[in-house]
Amino acid sequence: SSLKQWRSELHDLVNDMPLAAFFQIFFLALVPLCAAVDDENDPLACATDSGSNLFLQLAVQVDTQEENELQKLVSLLLLIRKECVRGTEVCLPALAELRSAVWPRVESEGNFSSPPWMPGARFDQIFLEDSQAIGESGTKTMFFRHIFKAAGLNVHANLQQVTTNFRRLSYSKFCRKFHRTDPANRTAFTFVRHPISRFISGYAEIEYRTRVGALWPSMDFMARKLKGYPVGSHERIAVFFEEFFRSGIKNDGHVRPQLEFLLPNGCSIPMGLVGKTERLEEDWAKIFAIQNRTGTEFDSELAVHSHGDRDKDAMESFLGLGSAKRSSNDGASAPNRHKYVRVLCWLYLADFVVFEYELPDECQQEPMQSAIALVRKASAHNFMIQDEV
Repeated sequence: SSLKQWRSELHDLVNDMPLAAFFQIFFLALVPLCAAVDDENDPLACATDSGSNLFLQLAVQVDTQEENELQKLVSLLLLIRKECVRGTEVCLPALAELRSAVWPRVESEGNFSSPPWMPGARFDQIFLEDSQAIGESGTKTMFFRHIFKAAGLNVHANLQQVTTNFRRLSYSKFCRKFHRTDPANRTAFTFVRHPISRFISGYAEIEYRTRVGALWPSMDFMARKLKGYPVGSHERIAVFFEEFFRSGIKNDGHVRPQLEFLLPNGCSIPMGLVGKTERLEEDWAKIFAIQNRTGTEFDSELAVHSHGDRDKDAMESFLGLGSAKRSSNDGASAPNRHKYVRVLCWLYLADFVVFEYELPDECQQEPMQSAIALVRKASAHNFMIQDEV
């Protein structure tokens, strides 16, 4: 009778969804529960076994390809949402499994076939010697993890201005310092950006580097690929996307998902605050509020890092975003342009979920839309175990 009552209450929470979707909600609740009670075994396997047993006991069949895909997406996204901001070792394999799960959708939307470029490759691209920074503010030490194309240099400059003993460190030194600091006297934070906006900015950064020659030899291969196509042309951007589909521009940090910047790389740092560039001043103030202090206002003019708008405007036009939404004279039909937006949504799906960004209209499709809705609904009803970071 208690199971029947629980089933009825949960069914009300999901607004009379089909029975299969209702049990997917229960399944996704099992993942963080398994992770909490059994650190030695794989929480995904635990949840899958437990969920399958429940389905068998209640004679429920969840056997269609679409429902299985949705169940897997939701379970992985919940696990990623719990583990990656905490910087645990579970994050990387969960991100890798999600990449494999969404790759058929990426190939279908992008109309190509290629092995997936996986999370965690080329850590040297994102764990640079001077990407991490710390500074002291009174008795508190502030630890900043820089995510490329998310106002990182701007935050570095502000942190340097408001702290003493500011320094940039390699990740290993940064992490050792974090764990040697009294938890009551440390705050780890980062800033993120809307995934599509960040991709456009990352594209502009890579384009700039292909045109400055010897300053960025790592971009020589892209310079050769793009040579012969006019700067700003749709043909040039299409060639860029071909390489992005194939290798993620060799897993370049300016266009790889933001969650990969929180991977532990052998030493975990849980984030005390994840701010958004869209509300920099407000979230900057929250960092000091955590410390029960009032900080200096954020200066958005410090160390502004821009290479102009030409490449950004060209990418927006190619994707059919921004002003291109109001124009039909850019040489490509909306459905053809929007497929690239949907590819980006699939690749950055975990960033959308964990950092709570809304999908663009072009990505409001199944099963992506339902996966995000189910994760948010489950979280809103406390199906996840809440941990302090």
